Amino acid sequence: GLQNLGNTCFMNSSLQCLSNTIPLTDYFLGYDYRKEINKDNFLGTGGKLATSYAELMKEIWLGRDKVLKPNEFKHQLSTFAPQFSGGHQHDAQELLSFLLDGIHEDLNRVFKKPYIEDKDCDGTNDGKDAIEAWKNYLRRDKSLVVDIFQGQFRNTCICRQCGHRNVRFE
Repeated sequence: GLQNLGNTCFMNSSLQCLSNTIPLTDYFLGYDYRKEINKDNFLGTGGKLATSYAELMKEIWLGRDKVLKPNEFKHQLSTFAPQFSGGHQHDAQELLSFLLDGIHEDLNRVFKKPYIEDKDCDGTNDGKDAIEAWKNYLRRDKSLVVDIFQGQFRNTCICRQCGHRNVRFE
């Protein structure tokens, strides 16, 4: 298990859930993830967060200790997302969002993100429009985190005055 560092049960429970997401844990334990670190991505941490997470997973799954203090991981997380510094209670979903985004940016296989303008759709060709939107998304964001955790929503906005309909795939 993971020892609380103050009131960090939100972090520990989130880490336990992620550690039991088998494709993610297998990636960090059985694959050389370091080859995929995108050190030039200004949105990431230069691989520090992904590496710290990987080290923690190795300690959890391959280490000898029954209880771990995730000090180094918490330090790296707090550097990337300062709102999680200290030992205060936070929202687990917010932590997961920041953590997965940080790992994604550290491992993003896209090194030069092209500018892509969002396309307005009218809902008459959803299949084609959804595929085009997803392909465009992957031109900017491609990592194991995207492969495991991300998907696509169809949003429809209708003007109450003129009835104009706008559909977007996000």
